[in-house]
Amino acid sequence: MSQTLDQLQLTAVRPATIESGLEDFNYKPIPPLAPVSALLGVCALSGLLSLLGLVFAVFGLVLGLIGRRQIQRAEGDLGGSKIAMAGVTISAVLLVCSTALHVYWYQTEVPAGFQRISFGADISKKGFVEEDGEGRAHPDIAALSGKPLFLKGFIYPEGRLDGISSFILCKDNGQCCFGGQPKLTDMIRVKMVDGQTARYSEHMVSVAGVFKLRDLRAAGNLEPAFELEASHFGPAKTSY
Repeated sequence: MSQTLDQLQLTAVRPATIESGLEDFNYKPIPPLAPVSALLGVCALSGLLSLLGLVFAVFGLVLGLIGRRQIQRAEGDLGGSKIAMAGVTISAVLLVCSTALHVYWYQTEVPAGFQRISFGADISKKGFVEEDGEGRAHPDIAALSGKPLFLKGFIYPEGRLDGISSFILCKDNGQCCFGGQPKLTDMIRVKMVDGQTARYSEHMVSVAGVFKLRDLRAAGNLEPAFELEASHFGPAKTSY
């Protein structure tokens, strides 16, 4: 008789215990945009070094705001509000800070007395024109001869890593690092002056010096069409 009463008590208590446990387990699904936004916010830290981080920050901010909107519309059925807010906050802060940093770098990276030019747009793209059946440098490029210029590019690897007094600067790393012979107008022969030397880097570098047109007949067909007597050399602060 006692055993029967114990079984009845267990039967009566068990459903109530299970229902109580289910009430405590109040799981709310989290929309994917919330953790994705937070992850992009963390990735945006690279914005302190490159433009890609700014892209991460923009996407993290947008996706975080969309995720927050989804959670608010669900009226309590979705969780992850704090995660989405964290993604929005981190992305917004890094977007502002990284943008300000890149603006500062861009405004201060050119040494005093030098003119900023684009290797690709101002030199490589214009290249040569034909006059009287003979190839000549584009008039805009010829007008730069003898002027102090600042530009960026990639060092063509020629074996030496440090103490480099002369090297070829290419307009992009696809030409200098992945084989092939760059076009004459896509290269500049850089000669360091005033006792300055350069160090090889696979990343973009910046140089500043006096720009000159070369005599291709004397230099040979494989030599760059242009020359820069550089007094400044260093890693590029920006990639644009």
